[in-house]
Amino acid sequence: MSLPPAQAAARDALTAYHGMWEDWIAMAATGDYQNPRLTQHASGEALSLIYRSVYANKRDGLVARGRPTFSGSISAAEPADNPGRITIKDCSDGSRWLNYTLDGKLHDTEPGGRHFVQALVVKKAGDWKVDVLVIQAIGTC
Repeated sequence: MSLPPAQAAARDALTAYHGMWEDWIAMAATGDYQNPRLTQHASGEALSLIYRSVYANKRDGLVARGRPTFSGSISAAEPADNPGRITIKDCSDGSRWLNYTLDGKLHDTEPGGRHFVQALVVKKAGDWKVDVLVIQAIGTC
């Protein structure tokens, strides 16, 4: 039995959102900003944001260790009966996902914290991808 279109879209959008985070975590741990893996779950501004973030760390001799928490939920779907655009809201905690130097020393001088996150996930050519990702400052949720 297949899910109604709105439920299937919500499931697929959340899968893309979680996949984007897993890809980012893996790329940030190695500094591999050119890894095409991310394009499976991200596009547009979100893809650019993540690539720039990982590239900047690589340029500065840093890698990220640990992992943030994330548990997004659907806050909007357009159109409601058969969405092609879904907005996800989240409160991600980055306090256990910190930057380290290549020799293993902690680089971050602050422990991180909770950020309000909003993601626009769109269906493109049959695939759901995070297209816009906004991560607000520490303490916004």
